[in-house]
Amino acid sequence: ENASSCCGATTPSNKVYNIMMDDYSETSGYIEDADLGLGCGLPTKFAHIQKGDTVIDLGSGAGNDCFVARHETGSEGKVIGIDFTPIMIQKARSNAEKLGFNNVEFREGDIDAMPVNDAVADVIVSNCVLNL
Repeated sequence: ENASSCCGATTPSNKVYNIMMDDYSETSGYIEDADLGLGCGLPTKFAHIQKGDTVIDLGSGAGNDCFVARHETGSEGKVIGIDFTPIMIQKARSNAEKLGFNNVEFREGDIDAMPVNDAVADVIVSNCVLNL
């Protein structure tokens, strides 16, 4: 299943995009079903996420970085993924449900008006969403 995004093709094309993506497969918390190969870095690697933190992932897609962040926060933390694409929210929720994670949630919304209260997050990450 493919969906369009800012960083990837609307049809399968590993030849072009694999040179830009980082390999998550050895990262703790990695879930293959959530990795669409659309990221361009490992934001959780540099975010200094601690046990118990609340993490927000802007442009969460199918949940890849959220599940990696969830590994860092542990079961006592919380991860909120925000994406404006309904199909990605649906896929991410399905992935979280399959994994039985009750501290990871996905909200449809725009990062210009995030659907979260002020002062909720300890850490905010984003992967290949804002292109400068």
